[in-house]
Amino acid sequence: MVAHIPLFYRIVFLYIDPLICLSGIYLMFFDHQTFVVNGTPSSLSASLSKVDPLAAHLIMNIGLYSICIFSLQVLLLHQFKDAPNGLNVKLWRILMFSILLIDVGLIYGGYSVNPKAFLDFGAWTTGDWGNNGILAALVVIRSAFILGIGGVGKNT
Repeated sequence: MVAHIPLFYRIVFLYIDPLICLSGIYLMFFDHQTFVVNGTPSSLSASLSKVDPLAAHLIMNIGLYSICIFSLQVLLLHQFKDAPNGLNVKLWRILMFSILLIDVGLIYGGYSVNPKAFLDFGAWTTGDWGNNGILAALVVIRSAFILGIGGVGKNT
């Protein structure tokens, strides 16, 4: 018997989320400036004119970790999307919890830089909205999946 993973979660976690991760990987390897401007709080990146070699090195290292996450999303989730005896849901929940920790850490990291600016939504740039908005949406979706909201784990 296969435990149910609803279509919404399959679309988000098998296709949309890996594409978001892949776009970040591209920026981390090939467009450091855009990564910094759109991937860090505007209070840090507003005055940036050039990414220095140390920052470029660290960004590429983060990109390597992101390749690992992307590989797990694509290989593990696709391989076990219909595994029997609820193994599919168990593996998906483990991976989603791990990525949820990263997402929450990224949000906290943005907040900790400048809490007042982070909470001033009116002052957010397009990059802030894109980055924080996507992270917040994925935190909600991952949390809902882990909690079993929407029929996750029902036997089919």
